[in-house]
Amino acid sequence: MDKRESPTPEQLRLYRRRKKILQKKRRQRRRALVAVAAVAIVVVVVLVAVLSGSFEKRSNKDMLTLESDGTVVFEENGDMKNAKGLKQFVKSQIMSYNNTNGAESVKLERYARDGDHYYVRTRYKDLSTYSDFTGYEAFDGTVSEAQKTGYDFDSGFKTTTYQKSTDTLTFNDASADAFKEQRVFIIKEWGIKVKIPETVSGVSLAGNVQYDPGSDTVTIAKQSDSGTAPLTYIFYR
Repeated sequence: MDKRESPTPEQLRLYRRRKKILQKKRRQRRRALVAVAAVAIVVVVVLVAVLSGSFEKRSNKDMLTLESDGTVVFEENGDMKNAKGLKQFVKSQIMSYNNTNGAESVKLERYARDGDHYYVRTRYKDLSTYSDFTGYEAFDGTVSEAQKTGYDFDSGFKTTTYQKSTDTLTFNDASADAFKEQRVFIIKEWGIKVKIPETVSGVSLAGNVQYDPGSDTVTIAKQSDSGTAPLTYIFYR
């Protein structure tokens, strides 16, 4: 027979109160652990997304961008069944070029792969560096400067007028005289988009050249798998 004294009502109340407090603390600890785990998962997901470039604004088409500071960015998209050594190849080409022309001439800003698809973004210190590195002819300057350089403006052009209030884009045939006091970007390349940080006022009068005011880009569609791309003129102010 247990001769220990039975707990008093007051002792029972204290015991139940302590038990409730302990249970509450356990629940709070569990919730805190769950919250910490959830935050950790979110941090990992965000970190992976940042490292993979998921939050970056990328072009899913080859695009050449003239930046306001004079640098040029080229985004290249392609498919290659075995692109394992592509990144190292690009890096070695850039290193070789920079060893001759200066360490900051060309930079590899992003390389990413998704299955057979690859994305490469490179930055060039100026347009002449882009032309020299890639082999694509390109010019940027005033119309008079282009004429002095030897570019022909006898081909047809069209003006581009965009009314934002009505979302209306109007084209009109024009000669080079309509752009006499403006700047012009000329490139001998197709299958790309071109983005200029100014207002596009006209382009070459060609069916494969289209201006999109929504994305503020000029698309130069590829017309043939063989042959040489013609010069495309993009006027801006």
